[in-house]
Amino acid sequence: MDDSAYIASRLGPGGAMVTGAVGFTLLYAVLPMALLKWTAAHNAKMVESMATELSGLFDQMIWIRVIGPMQWAGVAVLLVCTAIAIWKLLSELDLAGEDISLMSTLAKLLARFFH
Repeated sequence: MDDSAYIASRLGPGGAMVTGAVGFTLLYAVLPMALLKWTAAHNAKMVESMATELSGLFDQMIWIRVIGPMQWAGVAVLLVCTAIAIWKLLSELDLAGEDISLMSTLAKLLARFFH
């Protein structure tokens, strides 16, 4: 998340928005979908008697421990990159490292409310 903010701060406003859109798309949709397809393929390989019990538990664990935080990070990336793009549009000053860290922290907090 912080790396996306640093990349976006080095680009112009359009580049910051593209960075946010790509990060959001990857973290919120593409990677979770790939992970779900992978788990479905592995659930199909399980023995029938244990498959129904373990697959439900495994899917629930994947949602709580991996996909939920991944989607939260996607929302946070979109928020911080949007904030950086707006800053770059309205101000000609470059962002310092502390400013980027502050924006990143605020985006993480806001993402908790949106996700």
